[in-house]
Amino acid sequence: MKDELDPNHEIVVERLMLGLRGFARGLGLDENVVRHIVNRVITDMPLTPDEDRMAKARDWMLIASA
Repeated sequence: MKDELDPNHEIVVERLMLGLRGFARGLGLDENVVRHIVNRVITDMPLTPDEDRMAKARDWMLIASA
């Protein structure tokens, strides 16, 4: 059975995407890559505050842009 996502998952994704948009643009990453990273961060860090999730997503975005 597939794990069910939190019903607010997409709301959190959109909130983080909004906060990371400028950073992603500066790295030249497209929205699909950023969305994938954000989804992974939320899945891997379900009880973590958004501030910490965004820091982790920025780290992964830097790696993805290298």
